[in-house]
Amino acid sequence: MTQVAPDIWRILLPTPWPVGPVNAYLIDDDPLTLIDTGAWDTPTVTALESGLRACGYEVANLERIVLSHQHIDHWGLAPHLAQRSGAEICALAELAPWLAAYPGSLAREDQFADDLLERHGADPAVSGAGVYRGDADYGASVHVTHRLNDGDVLEFSHRRLITFHRPGHSPSDTVFCDLERGAMIGADHVMPKPSVPILSPPLSGPDVARRPRALADYRASLTATQAMDLDLILPGDGDVVTAPRAVIAERLAGYDRMTERVQAALDDEPHTAIEIAAQARRRITVASAFYVLCDTLGYLDQLLDAGAVVEVQDDRVSQFARA
Repeated sequence: MTQVAPDIWRILLPTPWPVGPVNAYLIDDDPLTLIDTGAWDTPTVTALESGLRACGYEVANLERIVLSHQHIDHWGLAPHLAQRSGAEICALAELAPWLAAYPGSLAREDQFADDLLERHGADPAVSGAGVYRGDADYGASVHVTHRLNDGDVLEFSHRRLITFHRPGHSPSDTVFCDLERGAMIGADHVMPKPSVPILSPPLSGPDVARRPRALADYRASLTATQAMDLDLILPGDGDVVTAPRAVIAERLAGYDRMTERVQAALDDEPHTAIEIAAQARRRITVASAFYVLCDTLGYLDQLLDAGAVVEVQDDRVSQFARA
């Protein structure tokens, strides 16, 4: 538990996954607010209770719980905390139906991921391995009592947090900005390490035939954040991000460099995205296959949009070649 800004405390929460611990933020203001909760398991509950007590509070004192996006390591504990405290739960309006439909919404994402891996050349052993989202038991259906839209304001006695929808890492990524203090609570939008734009089905409505453009969405979101007058970003993982504009500039430049590497891995013969990723990255593990595929497809889609690549599809598999 560390104070990271005036009246804002970071509580480090363990997770059962290789991603490691995540950050929850307690805003010691009126109403007493927790942004993100961690997953629903005993070590997380213990760590959160300990962090709250260090600030002089108990779970029962929470009045508002704010959820940043759909990945379970950031929200799984929310229904448990709301039951114990009576706190309202705030989340992006588009995310609310996804949370209410859990675990069905997670199963839909699992099927989407398996289909994507199969279509783009992954080893069949990877599909269905459950290596992406983890066990559905670490969360439960959530009733969002306060639906947020882009530009909505969360009011406190001593601050105002403006809601911004910043899709890319996930379709529901939401950040909260105190513009008077030049601070953003940014979840996984901007972190010390690069964040993967993860391909997911639409938050609501039927799936569309066109592959989601997560990297393009993420680049647009990063550019919008880069234009803001921010001194620091409190991330969902890792330490405080200072000099956000410089960090984002390097992140965007890194995506340009990787696009060039992926383009260099192409030739005139069609190859699957997994084959191209192996050529560009050299090493793909079972645990990383879905993330690497999302990343590589993002660069390939940029090259497709630029006319540098063609995609050859049949009923079973998609392949890419130099245009």
